[in-house]
Amino acid sequence: MEASTLIPVFGGLTRFGGLGTLAPSREPSIFPMTEPSEAELLEAAQGGDRRAFSRLVRKHQRRVYACAVQMLGDGGDADDAVQETFMRAWRAIARFDGRSQLSTWLYRVCVNVCLNHIRKRKRHDAADISDPRVPEPKADPTQGSSDPARALEARQLQGRIAEALDGLSESLRTTVIMVLVHGMPQKEAAEVLGCSEGTIAWRIHEARRRLRLALAAEEDHTEDEAGRRAS
Repeated sequence: MEASTLIPVFGGLTRFGGLGTLAPSREPSIFPMTEPSEAELLEAAQGGDRRAFSRLVRKHQRRVYACAVQMLGDGGDADDAVQETFMRAWRAIARFDGRSQLSTWLYRVCVNVCLNHIRKRKRHDAADISDPRVPEPKADPTQGSSDPARALEARQLQGRIAEALDGLSESLRTTVIMVLVHGMPQKEAAEVLGCSEGTIAWRIHEARRRLRLALAAEEDHTEDEAGRRAS
C-alpha cells in the first residue's frame, strides 16, 4: 500500500487518499520560487503560514505514514493516525522549541497518536496476507519465472514476523519499529520515546530474544500440525 498524500492548496491541505483537511489559507506565500530550507519553513509555520506547514507535511509525511502503518498494521488506521498527527502538530507548532529535530518531534507525536489508537480498539486479528506490513511478492530477476510456492512461503514468513511483533509489549514493539524497521539511531529513538539510550539498547536485545522464541514456537506448532495431517 502506498502512503497517502497530502497536497497543498492555497497554503492549506486538501483531502487526498483518505487523509483529511486543514482549512485553506488565503494569504500569499512569503517564499520565492526556490525551495526554502526547513528552518525557514518552520519559522513561517510557527507564524501561522499554512502554506509553509503544508510543505513540511509533504517533506515528512511518508516517514510518518511508514511509522503509523508498522505500529497499527492497517492502512486505513494509519491514514487516520497520520492525519491526527499533523493536525496535532499544526496546533502545537508554535510551541515547538527546536531542542530536537522536527522529524524527531513528529515521530513522537505519531507514536503517541498510534498508542492511543491501539489502546482504544480491540486487539486486531493476527496478521495475514492483507496486512500492509506484508509486502507483495516480487519476481526473482535471476529466475525465468516466479515461483508461486516460494513467494507464498516468503509472505507467510513475513506474516508470522508481523504477528510476533504484535505480541510484544507497546514499549518493545515501538522501539523495534523505530530502530530495526526504520533504521533510526538509538540516540534519536531515545529522544522520541523519552528514555535513555541504555533503555533502548536493552529493549532491542529483549525484543530480539522474544521474537526468536515466538518464531521458534510458531515453527514447532506448524511442524506438529503437518505431522498430524500426515498421520
